[in-house]
Amino acid sequence: MGTRKHVVYWHETEAVTPEPPLRDAVDCDVAVVGGGYTGLWAAHFLKEAEPALDIRVVEAEYSGYGASGRADGFVTPTIGKDIQALVREFGTRRALEASQAVGRSILEIGRFLRRNGIDAQYEANDYLMVATDAAQLRRLREDRELATAIAGREQPELLSAAAAQEVIGSPAVLGAMRVGGALVNPFKLARGVARVVKERGVTVYENTPVLRVVPGVRPTVLTPGGRITADKVIIAANAHQFTFAPFRNKTVPIWSYALVSEPLTDEQLGRVAWAGREGMVEAKTFLTCARFTADNRLMFAGGPALYFLGRDTRRRRMNDPRAYRALEREFRRFFPQWGDVRFTYAYGGTVDVTRDYAPHFGQLPGGNVFYGYGFNGNGIAATHTGGKVLRDLVLGKDTEYARLLYVDDGRRGQRDFPPEPLLYAGARATTRLMEWKESRP
Repeated sequence: MGTRKHVVYWHETEAVTPEPPLRDAVDCDVAVVGGGYTGLWAAHFLKEAEPALDIRVVEAEYSGYGASGRADGFVTPTIGKDIQALVREFGTRRALEASQAVGRSILEIGRFLRRNGIDAQYEANDYLMVATDAAQLRRLREDRELATAIAGREQPELLSAAAAQEVIGSPAVLGAMRVGGALVNPFKLARGVARVVKERGVTVYENTPVLRVVPGVRPTVLTPGGRITADKVIIAANAHQFTFAPFRNKTVPIWSYALVSEPLTDEQLGRVAWAGREGMVEAKTFLTCARFTADNRLMFAGGPALYFLGRDTRRRRMNDPRAYRALEREFRRFFPQWGDVRFTYAYGGTVDVTRDYAPHFGQLPGGNVFYGYGFNGNGIAATHTGGKVLRDLVLGKDTEYARLLYVDDGRRGQRDFPPEPLLYAGARATTRLMEWKESRP
C-alpha cells in the first residue's frame, strides 16, 4: 500500500520546541512525574485550586510525546474495559457516578479548548460502536442493558445493519449503538494543556527522564541532571508506570498500532456513507477503530494487542509487520470500496493495562507519593477526570472525586501481574482466550 513513514502522524501536525531539562537541585510544593494527560491535568487543576502552589512537571521526552500524543483521539465516556466487573464490585450507583464524571469531562475538554484558544480539532460528533458478527451483536445488547441499569432509564435501541450502514457505509457492519463522545487531535490537546499550565506558572522540564522517586516526608525525584525535593509527588507515567518499583507488577505495556492515509479525494469520500464523521469502534476487547482526521485522512487503528518479553517498549517495536498486515486485512474487510486508498503513516504506541482493566488512583503507604494510571487505552476523557481526583487527593479534600471507584481506599485491591517469564506466557494465553471467547455467538 505504498511507502510509509514510521512516525506518529499527530506529531507532524504541530511543531515542538522542548523546554530545557532539569539541571539543578530544586524545591517545590508538588512534583509531577510524567508530562502526558494525567500529569498535565493534575497540574492544571491543582494550580486552579491553589494558584500559589509551586508545581514542577518532569517529562522524559516532551509533553505529549508518549501515549497522550499518539492516541487515536476518541474522547469517550469509558470508565474501564470491563464495565460489568466494575458494576459487580461497586454496584450501579458508584458506576453511574464514575460514568457521569467522565461524561462531564468530554464536555469540559471542549470548553477548555475554546476558552484557551487551543485548536485541537475537537469534533463533538459521537462515535458508533459496531458489531460485525453474532458475538459482537450479543455484546452490544448486553452493553445496552447494562447502560440502562446504570443510568436508570431506557437507552436508545440498537441500529439494524441497514440503519448502521446509513451512518457508516461498511458492508461488514451488522448492527451498531451510538455513543456520546468526541474526536480530537490528541497531540494538539496535550500541547495545548502544557501551554496553559506553563502560562499559569507551572515549570515543565523536558528531556528529563526520572531515574527514581525516593519516598519520605518530603519525597525526592532523581533525574540525570538534577533532583526535585517536594512536599508531594505524583507519579503519572502510565505506560511506563511499571518502571517505578511500587508499580512493577501493577501494569503491562501492550502495543497498539495505527495506519493513516493520504487525504481522501472527494471522489473517494463519496464512495462510503459517513456524512457525520463519527468515530467507529468495533465491539470487542482488542478493538479495531476508524475515524477521519481534520484534513480527511482515514485513520484505521487497533489490531493485535502485542506484548513483548520483558515489558519491551523500545522504539523499534513501533514497526511490527504482523500488526500492519492484520490492520490491512481488517481495513479491506470493513471498506472494500477503498481498495485504492494509500496509507502513508504506520506507527504504534503502548497502552498501560491493569489486571482489572480499570484506572487506579491513590497514595502510597508511608510517604507523600500519589499516583494515577491504568487507562487501558481509553484515557482522553478519563485522565481529565483523573486530574481532579489527584488534585483532591493531594490537597487532602474529601470530595466526590476523591471517592470515585477509581480510588484505592483500602477496600479496593490492586492485583499484581506475575513476573517474567510467566507474564509473557500469560499475556499470549490471555489474548488467545479473549479472542476465542469473543468469537463465540
